[in-house]
Amino acid sequence: MLSITGSAYFLTITLGSLIATGVMIYLVKLGGPLAFEKKSDLNHDLQWIILGTIGAIVVQFGIGFLDQLVFHASTNSQNTIGLLLMVKEYPYYFLYVMIAAPIMEEIIFRRVFFANLIKPTNVYIAAIISAIIFAFMHQDTRFLVYVAMGLWFAFIYYKSKNIYVSAGSHIIMNAIVLTMSIA
Repeated sequence: MLSITGSAYFLTITLGSLIATGVMIYLVKLGGPLAFEKKSDLNHDLQWIILGTIGAIVVQFGIGFLDQLVFHASTNSQNTIGLLLMVKEYPYYFLYVMIAAPIMEEIIFRRVFFANLIKPTNVYIAAIISAIIFAFMHQDTRFLVYVAMGLWFAFIYYKSKNIYVSAGSHIIMNAIVLTMSIA
């Protein structure tokens, strides 16, 4: 049986996730815009990306603080710590953490789950369901933080009407958190 370990494993995961991300982006473009999506100009999208990033950081640290204050939860995300250790050991893995994962998560949790749940339910229930699934997927003790992040990114996607805006905010937020954690 073939076994891939160590650096070869993480290189395979990184390259595979980048290819999967490219395929997902292609499928989004192939499928065309959803009912509430619309084409917008770059200036509009950049404004939403900036707002989305600032809001994501405020939500993450704000809910994290409340989570710690009310539930005495750890301030450390096991998910972030695990990814940080992998990036330190295999620096190229940052391509997965900062680019592939946020894009794939936005396509799956916002464009697939959230957008497709709006019609049979409503925008609020769709956001809550997709955010809870997003939080469960991260398998972290900071569940409320991930639910809040899922709600925030659903809001940014819905208001900007562009999945690439929420993905851009998610990418920048991950980059900031990773950079702050390494420093």
